[in-house]
Amino acid sequence: MKRILVIFFLLFISPKIFAQYGTLSGDLQTDLKIFQRDSAIGATNTPQYDNYLSGLESWLTVNYSIAGFNAHIRFDAFHNSNLFDPSGSYTGAGIGYFNLQKEIGKLTVTGGYFYEQYGSGIVFRSYEDRGLGLDYATFGISLKYQLNDNWVIKGLAGQQKNQFTRYNPVFKGLNVEGNLNLSDKIKLAPGAAFLNRTMDQASMDNVVNVVNGLDSADRFVPKYNVYAFSGYYTLSVGDFSWYTEGAYKTHEAIYDATGTLVDKPGNVVYSSLAYSRKGLGITTQVKRTENFVLRTSPNETLLKGVLDFLPPMSRQNSLRLPARYTPATQYLGELAIGLDAVYTPTQGYQFEFSYSDIHDLDQNLLWREAFAQLDITKSKKHNFQVGLQYVFYNQTVYRSEPLPDLTAFTPFAEYTYKISRKNSLRFELQYQHTEEDYGSFIFALAEYNIAPRLSFSISDMYNLNPNPAKTEDKIHYYNFFMSYTKNANRFALSYARQIAGVNCSGGVCRYEPAFSGVKLSITSTF
Repeated sequence: MKRILVIFFLLFISPKIFAQYGTLSGDLQTDLKIFQRDSAIGATNTPQYDNYLSGLESWLTVNYSIAGFNAHIRFDAFHNSNLFDPSGSYTGAGIGYFNLQKEIGKLTVTGGYFYEQYGSGIVFRSYEDRGLGLDYATFGISLKYQLNDNWVIKGLAGQQKNQFTRYNPVFKGLNVEGNLNLSDKIKLAPGAAFLNRTMDQASMDNVVNVVNGLDSADRFVPKYNVYAFSGYYTLSVGDFSWYTEGAYKTHEAIYDATGTLVDKPGNVVYSSLAYSRKGLGITTQVKRTENFVLRTSPNETLLKGVLDFLPPMSRQNSLRLPARYTPATQYLGELAIGLDAVYTPTQGYQFEFSYSDIHDLDQNLLWREAFAQLDITKSKKHNFQVGLQYVFYNQTVYRSEPLPDLTAFTPFAEYTYKISRKNSLRFELQYQHTEEDYGSFIFALAEYNIAPRLSFSISDMYNLNPNPAKTEDKIHYYNFFMSYTKNANRFALSYARQIAGVNCSGGVCRYEPAFSGVKLSITSTF
């Protein structure tokens, strides 16, 4: 570890020296939160509000490349951070990520931490999502061999990162992918993936203790090893592209919906069909999941130790109120369909439509969304966006509480006025009608941009018709924001009140408590 720190120090203080003999690059991200106690919105009773008053997360990465050799190292620092546990506090600093990579002919060797994905990620995906406090990096060895122009084979062995340590179970993976031109208009890209996870003795002992506590009729012999397989392909024919993947996981101990440890296999079938031509794009998806829980061990829950990634079926909304309700992927069982369409009848007009529907395997409705949007960009100075969203959201399943089903209607509009080549004004207005959760909200935003350096905005989300079961207060959740960009550096500062809720990205969700205070974010690249 000391040698790694020395290398990191030399790379950081001597960029000109190293750049003379290779390529040096890197990036910095620092997020600081100053917490202001606000009992009106529930921003209380955590270490940050009660005692520490501030928290910080930082990531500093340095990359160096020369003659087919690549080195990456990242320093992570967390000070009184609630990123990993929204109700707790974590302090720690050190080398959070490093690897060495070398190209030897057609073979690429990587040692250390790395990110990888097989197919769509159903059998294996190691990735990072800082917004959700996730870093599923693999620590071990990775080999990639280019068999020929059309085929590549990849293998890995390692453990999953757990902040500055690692989970004890180990896993091994193998992936083969090809690219075949069957004719001028027909292309086929097949692939296959395999993963084997082996539990350590301590993890197995914990599982055995739980199994021994079950009724005699429910006991089983847990297995150290689980095996997961998948086969997939992308078939492209003219304007059509068809992707299909099927996966199977052998018997292992998993927790069912009642929180009971059971011994079951798992499977997933996922397919998407896309059609694209000038002015029109349509994508349909279908997915069936049954007991496809794949973790470092059955002892890990929530977002800990996840080895796979199931493609989300719902739309990824960016506007404040339409993004308020998003379904989390149900690894134990779901049957989902999705449709996305974009139509541009003429320049300056674009229609967008999305529909998604998710049931459990007993045909109980969990989620439904219908979304329509029209963009008008015909004028060089005036741009308009209007739309409507309908959502059905099963709160009992997605919030893990006995709550009534939620329905919400959300019309929205956006207007952008380009004052000059560099100056613009943007306005958002959204209204969400629902009788469940916290009730109905209205959201308004005004933003002024001076490209490419300055941006200012002010917004308010107002609980104009609260649900008495949650609150009787009509509360303002305002946000004052500004950012400044100079070359490769960006500084963002905001003062905000944020309602408690679930934050989701790609079907992976975590609960975020109410926030009140100041946020400062600094990003830089070099």
